[in-house]
Amino acid sequence: MKASSRETRFTVAAFLVLFVGLGILSVFLLAGESNRARILVEYETDRAASTLAETYRAEGSLDQEKLDPRIRGFGLYNPDGQPLIRTGNSPAALDLESARPGFSYDAARGVLTLQRIFGMSGPGMMGPGPERGMMGGGMMNGRAWDGPGGFRPPRRSGRLGATPGGMFHGPAGALFLSMDISAYYRSQTVYRAAAVAAPFGVAGFASVFLFLLFSNARHRRRAQEQETLARLGESARTLAHEIRNPLGSIRIQTGLLRKKMPGTASAQLDAIDEEVERLSLLSRRAADFLKNPQGSPQRLVLHEFLSDLVPRLPAPVAYEASDDARGSTVSFDGELLRSVVENLVRNAQESYPEHDGGRGVEISLFREKGSAVIAVRDRGKGIPPELTEKVFDPFFTDKVHGSGVGLSLSRRFIEAAGGTLVLQPRHGGGTEARVTLPEGGTG
Repeated sequence: MKASSRETRFTVAAFLVLFVGLGILSVFLLAGESNRARILVEYETDRAASTLAETYRAEGSLDQEKLDPRIRGFGLYNPDGQPLIRTGNSPAALDLESARPGFSYDAARGVLTLQRIFGMSGPGMMGPGPERGMMGGGMMNGRAWDGPGGFRPPRRSGRLGATPGGMFHGPAGALFLSMDISAYYRSQTVYRAAAVAAPFGVAGFASVFLFLLFSNARHRRRAQEQETLARLGESARTLAHEIRNPLGSIRIQTGLLRKKMPGTASAQLDAIDEEVERLSLLSRRAADFLKNPQGSPQRLVLHEFLSDLVPRLPAPVAYEASDDARGSTVSFDGELLRSVVENLVRNAQESYPEHDGGRGVEISLFREKGSAVIAVRDRGKGIPPELTEKVFDPFFTDKVHGSGVGLSLSRRFIEAAGGTLVLQPRHGGGTEARVTLPEGGTG
């Protein structure tokens, strides 16, 4: 069992690490996909601008009906900022000196705007590259803007405003493009929502996985318990057959010895009788596992049942019942319930040290959350926390003369009736055995 517990803890730890890694990886992947979408929309906008500028250079005009429906506005401007051509929401004029080249996003309108200044050298001046029909520095296929008529060759003299290589320090024109990118913003909303939801999704999946893992572990434990019970049943048959006759012979011989030696070996004969009775009890209890744990249920008024049983118990017991529990009824086999209560009282008595003469045991009957509760309490040595559940395993015992099946049988009978049996430490020392049963049985 310990090896299985260690294996379960290792499996849980390994999968927790895996799930945390998956959560982090999913966030990074979604962030990367969001960034890729941003690069793609900027590339499409830049390509559309270059295509429109090249078409205007080649044909001198643009067919607005053939424009991409996502384009809200397009314009080409001369060095004075006056339009050569403009469509849609492009500005009527541009101030090239104060214009800020590059992309700008307007999330409210779902629009991406591109401004490009041609014919300026130096850092920060943007222009399409040769692969888009433009040459660096604002030249379009080696030609500069030349007013409404089109383009002219670049100047190569040393005049003011030109470099020896023919590159202009002043602006030679500008481009403006406004594109509808509503689809991009929708995708970004999805990516952001997914990035927020991904860790929760992974956590939910991890919770389901762990639930299934622990459920499987419980089913495995139950299967092992059923296998143990099956083996125990076979053993019970063998024990009942093999022990019955020898025990009967021992009792007969003990009786004969008592007649032949009255009083001489009474203590020794008593010890033999005790051991014979213990073996008989062990074989009977083992055989009980073969029986139907529900027995023959009948309607029991618990207060009447316990009031009648307490005086018959082998040790003095203090009994009390709350007023609202005196009429509580349950459906239970009377003999089985008596066996449960007797076993719990016996365990309570045996929890005291041998030299303790008090050995007080209390039984309380009360109602709690619609159920009837029988509590058997003592002030004995208590049960170590690590053994609270272990004591219910068949044949587990920390007693010198115990058989280790009493609590296991008791819990089996209680659970077969739809109730629970738990052991818990008592405030101030000792143990409380709490039997909870559903009320209202009719038998």
